[in-house]
Amino acid sequence: MKLADRVSERYALALILLVIALVYSIAMPDGDWQRIVAMLLQGIALFATLAAAEAAPRLLRLFVVVLVGTLLGAVAQAGLTDSDGVTFVRISVLVILLASLPLVAVGLIRQVRTDRKISVQTMMGVLCAYLLIMSSFAYSYAVIGQVGSEAFFNQGAQWNTIGDYIYFSLITITTVGFGDFTPATDLGRSLAAAEALVGQIYMVTVVAVIVSNLGRTQPRSMDGPDPGHEAADRAAAPGGRES
Repeated sequence: MKLADRVSERYALALILLVIALVYSIAMPDGDWQRIVAMLLQGIALFATLAAAEAAPRLLRLFVVVLVGTLLGAVAQAGLTDSDGVTFVRISVLVILLASLPLVAVGLIRQVRTDRKISVQTMMGVLCAYLLIMSSFAYSYAVIGQVGSEAFFNQGAQWNTIGDYIYFSLITITTVGFGDFTPATDLGRSLAAAEALVGQIYMVTVVAVIVSNLGRTQPRSMDGPDPGHEAADRAAAPGGRES
């Protein structure tokens, strides 16, 4: 099996795992152990994404160590008050997401430069990054809602599960805007506006470029002159000499 095919399969697996983690987070009932399971699923999906992006082995090992340590901390926090446990899990997942995003971006850029081709695996990797951006905003909202002195949503303090924030983040980044949730604070509104802008810019630039160039091979001229082409140009000049 070719390397490109293996990378494609890894990105496909990462995308499926990310979707499963997000769906579970939205559908799960709120509780300490449910949050830990959601965190575990998110961590597995992130690890699969980083592996598909061919992150350095030492970074993958560090990620596993951090994830295991965070999970153990979350299990210990589950015996404390709900507020302490929720805050720890939300901040931990947010930090992991923010640290993973640049690694995935670098991996995608390196893959395109190496393969000189926009392929299906590139598209899947771009979609993985899109879901990671959405998840990062969701957990940012969740942290604000947890540590803030007032409810994040105008609809009331009872809407404070991670599923609520992921759902809100998803309809915000896609600019669907059902209106069933609206931020109550200036910081919340600012972040929501930023997410809508980031989501639209990402779709009309990164995703649009990937789709329009799907299957095309990059010319070597993008990385510098090709000596073979220069020789052909000289031979084609009048008299076969350089002008």
